[in-house]
Amino acid sequence: MRFNQILIVDSIPAGERNTARELHQDVGLRAQVFAPAPELLYRRVEDREEFLTLLPELTAAATTTGDVPVLHIECHGSNDGLAFADGSFANWADLKGPLTSLNIATGMNLLVVVSACDGSALTYTLGLVDRAPLHGLIGPTRAVAPEELMRAYLAFYETLMRTRSARQAVDAMRLTTPDTFVYRAAQWLFQHVWDHYQATQETPDARLERGRRMAANPPDDYVGPPIQPEVFAHLLADKNREFFDNYRRKFFLCDLFPEHEARFTVRYEAPE
Repeated sequence: MRFNQILIVDSIPAGERNTARELHQDVGLRAQVFAPAPELLYRRVEDREEFLTLLPELTAAATTTGDVPVLHIECHGSNDGLAFADGSFANWADLKGPLTSLNIATGMNLLVVVSACDGSALTYTLGLVDRAPLHGLIGPTRAVAPEELMRAYLAFYETLMRTRSARQAVDAMRLTTPDTFVYRAAQWLFQHVWDHYQATQETPDARLERGRRMAANPPDDYVGPPIQPEVFAHLLADKNREFFDNYRRKFFLCDLFPEHEARFTVRYEAPE
């Protein structure tokens, strides 16, 4: 993956140990041994609105200057989203749109690291017409003590700066703190959404039910004999691969960046 900045966003409540400031200092020291070293940035945000204002700023910068940040967010939260220093909350539905715009501006290189949750609920906001909101999301699956966070994230960033591989960096942090962190790559998000669609909409019974609805509501301009539900169900099955390919191209931004056809590969499996 490509990046030239690491932005640490600090929304730790006042009075708590501030791992964001510590991480900014420690990663900055380690970055000096790499050439070219990424730019280390720090931004304090107090609430949801400040954070939602920050994301378009980053998008504008990526568009005009080509800056590609790793977005590291130190805050509290749950799997549903992020809680900021003042107690305000942004769920993944709030964040999906701004993150998607930033991901597009970075050429689908947006890596988001959160200290609050594993981001599983992000998948619930995604549909088959959406673009990928990020290149990858990294977060913990349990409450993690500050000492564990610092140890894990220092291993992560040292490896990321050396290898430019999010997956290798996650492997390094897992060695320091086993059974704690997950990596939700864009391919994982795509597959999760597609598999859910297949399981709920592309079974024989589900296709027949959709066929019944289509037969009962033909297009206004259709003139001809009634079409049986089974015909529609068969057509849906025939179009499944085409639907998969269209969704894949849009999700991975292949229409904007043709090189993504080879960069992101996912395998099609025919439904029943």
